Amino acid sequence: MAKPNHTLFFVQGNPSFAHCDAAVLGVAFDENTCYGRGAAAAPAAIMRASHQMDIEDPLTGKTLQTAIHNFGIKKPKGVREMVKAVEKPAQKSIEAKKLFILLGGDHSVVNGLLKAVPKDATFVNFDAHLDLREKWQGKKQSHAAVSKRIFDKGFGQVWIGVRDRINEEEMQFVAEKSLARKIFYCPSMPKAFYRGKLFSKWMQRKNVLFKGIGKKQLRAVLSAIETEKVFLNIDIDCLDLRQGVETGVPTPFGLTLEDLNLLLFEVCKRKKVLGLSIAELVPDSFNRGQTIAAMLCHNVLCWV
Repeated sequence: MAKPNHTLFFVQGNPSFAHCDAAVLGVAFDENTCYGRGAAAAPAAIMRASHQMDIEDPLTGKTLQTAIHNFGIKKPKGVREMVKAVEKPAQKSIEAKKLFILLGGDHSVVNGLLKAVPKDATFVNFDAHLDLREKWQGKKQSHAAVSKRIFDKGFGQVWIGVRDRINEEEMQFVAEKSLARKIFYCPSMPKAFYRGKLFSKWMQRKNVLFKGIGKKQLRAVLSAIETEKVFLNIDIDCLDLRQGVETGVPTPFGLTLEDLNLLLFEVCKRKKVLGLSIAELVPDSFNRGQTIAAMLCHNVLCWV
């Protein structure tokens, strides 16, 4: 389908839903954060950044030909309103077999996907945190409990980029549910610290990404994803602080942008991707983080 203009998310020349190949929704919501605020400004910032990007294929020079319907940016006043704001467009897009892109907002916006994503799909989580708390600060819909809510709905999950410092509640849950093989940790200590140590039931040594993502680690990640259908769930704090992104819960020693890009590419190549969410980005004055987020969306669109 011909692209109507030279923008990624089409603030002008927005194609109709009936004639689009993908759809994007922004949710300006960061009510459920527990540390830094500012993620509510991310959807608009990512959309603005997308207008400044060159979006040609680096080999052919051809412009991305995917028509994307923009549902706009919702500004819900509470959790229930936020969930409803995401559910309808997400369900409409996925049922119509159109790639659905969700731009948060804090990570709790993913709660709005849980009725829209089919149960035979796996959430592939790129995150510094497991988010497996039952609730946080009294909120079951907290961004720190997103994966627990996904688990409660019966979805399979894989986590990549989690730092190896998790709370006791999550340690016990991972051990009880035998989830350790599904979690790929970024080490927070030098490799020598781990040498000769016994690993607990919540962490497997072979799943610690001491040297980033090589062929062996990539095979392990892909084998952990047991379904054909996947939803890519990116909390931008999966990236190491040195990658140039601002986020509400900054966490050192994470994935490199190159490793995240490689993982997304390989999953897109081998699986049926239903959609992509990006959350927890706090826009910066140099437009680095929002441009990174926009380019990740562009790349996934190209690969899918």
